[in-house]
Amino acid sequence: MISWQSVLHIFDVEKRQMSMAAVVKDVALIGEQLFDHTPQVRQEIEKFVDRFERNERHREFDGILRASHALVEAAETPVEALFEAGKMTKLIDDVNEITAKISALTTPKFGEEHQTYLENIKTTQKDYVELCRREALKKMRAMAETR
Repeated sequence: MISWQSVLHIFDVEKRQMSMAAVVKDVALIGEQLFDHTPQVRQEIEKFVDRFERNERHREFDGILRASHALVEAAETPVEALFEAGKMTKLIDDVNEITAKISALTTPKFGEEHQTYLENIKTTQKDYVELCRREALKKMRAMAETR
């Protein structure tokens, strides 16, 4: 991409003159590429991806270090002492309680109301179909009588 310094250099603000050689040198485009900025955009994208990947690798490495420290701490923690103090049973009870709450959230709360609603709809539809059938029979009889 063109920097502001090159723009100022190209237009030479003090002299108000424009050097075609400076434009060609700074822009580095041939006539057909004046409106096709694909190479410049591609270069900027590659630069961004390179910087992004470098930063992510650094963060990923920090995450791996933190996880390994947590694993070392967990391995060094005496589990027997936690069981004796009753902390493990409390943790297990807490996990079971949370599991029960999550299971309760997955069951539909309005199951009975929904079933009643569906049965009412089914009954209403049957009544409507029966009414339409009766009306059709009446019209057929009326047409048969007029013949």
